[in-house]
Amino acid sequence: MWQIYLFILPIGLGIMTLVASLIFFFAYITSKDNATRLPAFKWFKRLLVVAFILLSLGLFMTFRNFWG
Repeated sequence: MWQIYLFILPIGLGIMTLVASLIFFFAYITSKDNATRLPAFKWFKRLLVVAFILLSLGLFMTFRNFWG
């Protein structure tokens, strides 16, 4: 039963990463300087990809445990 906590962990990390990517997206939208906009958009894209990978992995592991 304790393994379910390890399966849910990527979901929580994915949600936190998604929030961090939205913070960088907000920085991209509100900035008028290109020196700030370009790195913010790069980090937004990176964190968005990582968030969806973590969420997909966590949901797959969690639901596989309940279905099988």
